[in-house]
Amino acid sequence: MRVYCVNPPADHGVKQVREGRCMQRGGAWTTIWTPLSLAYCAAVARKDGHEVFLNDCIVEEVGFADLARKCAAIRPDLVVMNAVTPSLDSDMTTVEAIKQGWPQAFVAVIGIHTTALPQDAFTRAPRLDAVIRGEPELTVRELCAALAAGNAVDGIAGLALMREGELRINPDRAPVENLDDLPFPAYDLIQHDLYKMPYTDGNFLLVATGRGCPHPCTFCADHTYYGKKLRLRSAKNLVDELEHWGKAYGIREFLFWSEGFTLSPPRAKAVAREIAARGLDIEWVCNSRVDDVDPEMLELFKKAGCKIIGFGVESGVQEMLDAMKKGTTVGQIRQAIDWAKAAGVQTAAHCMLGFPGETRATIQQTVDFVRSLRLDFAQFYCAVPFPGCDLYDWAKEEGWIATDDYRKYEQNQSALNIPGMSWEEIEKARSRAYRKFYLRPSMIGNHLSRLRTVKDVRVFGRMVKEFVSWV
Repeated sequence: MRVYCVNPPADHGVKQVREGRCMQRGGAWTTIWTPLSLAYCAAVARKDGHEVFLNDCIVEEVGFADLARKCAAIRPDLVVMNAVTPSLDSDMTTVEAIKQGWPQAFVAVIGIHTTALPQDAFTRAPRLDAVIRGEPELTVRELCAALAAGNAVDGIAGLALMREGELRINPDRAPVENLDDLPFPAYDLIQHDLYKMPYTDGNFLLVATGRGCPHPCTFCADHTYYGKKLRLRSAKNLVDELEHWGKAYGIREFLFWSEGFTLSPPRAKAVAREIAARGLDIEWVCNSRVDDVDPEMLELFKKAGCKIIGFGVESGVQEMLDAMKKGTTVGQIRQAIDWAKAAGVQTAAHCMLGFPGETRATIQQTVDFVRSLRLDFAQFYCAVPFPGCDLYDWAKEEGWIATDDYRKYEQNQSALNIPGMSWEEIEKARSRAYRKFYLRPSMIGNHLSRLRTVKDVRVFGRMVKEFVSWV
């Protein structure tokens, strides 16, 4: 049984990150992330004795014709591919490229959008065989077993199928309860030199720390994929993986991937202590809610190699935080960032503009607030009604969605006409926010001070070019 995992080609040159809730072009962080979900699917299939292949067409610059030729050469029994909202139309043309190369392949797609709206996938790709709904590994395992045995797949939980012109959605699949049971992602199948950490230009890997989030933020669609129950890898298992990639490939830089690394403060501290106890010479970046951290945790993070912590700030206006059901306060935001800076950890703020209820005045308040914080980086996103989140259902009901063109469903663009603000005004406000934050002498000096060598200057120039495309 041959299993081929595919990250589709770039959408008209736009290199898209396709991982869970993160559906953004590479310019957002000036890098493309390693294909974590696909690597997990490949690892699970290989553990069961199947022959596996993986191509990340984005970084390998594999086009649709190239992909068809690869399929003809591999002759896969099962192809698992991912798709996201902003590049959905382009992503689903991947199915036809696969079928042109090897018509016998059973093609299944994973991702939040197709989980929420499987009909969209089948409409755009009539030759698609199945949608894998929710987290994919256990469904891929059962799908492999059925195809290898020549059995029907109609009863497999977690699948959506098209039968005689009608959409059939099978029962949901229970998620992986113990994440330590999963094998490490099959990162031996990727080209490590193609994934570079900003500034350092070092090879890095995306490493999962947990799944699920119990918080009710209305703008987030992640529960559609990973559910609302928090499930965590043990500190030992997680640090075993970090140590493994260092020994196997010399990787010492990591981006911790989860809905929030600090959702369980005791486990987050345990991971930091485990890294320090083993004396691992690594650097890592993580995300956090502002109400999860404390000075002890951040000091532990610094000792364990945490370089940057990204906080979900969202807004500097309490009324907007409450409307988003964020469950945090403006005071907690400032306190968390001050604690991180005191510990010597760099800080990033993730901010959202154009959520329903937003006005020009609240946007200005947020920008002024963010400028007042001790930040190294800030991201300003447009509120996007991604299918699978509460905002999508709310916006459809109220008639706020400005377009059905999914290419506009990207966080550097607005697809909403909210009361009092059009999508054009929201996009202009976002651009102004970036200029006001970064085009300050203190911020320019901060980033130029990081440059030590000619290589640093060259890497920084590339980053600026990609970041400007995102802004």
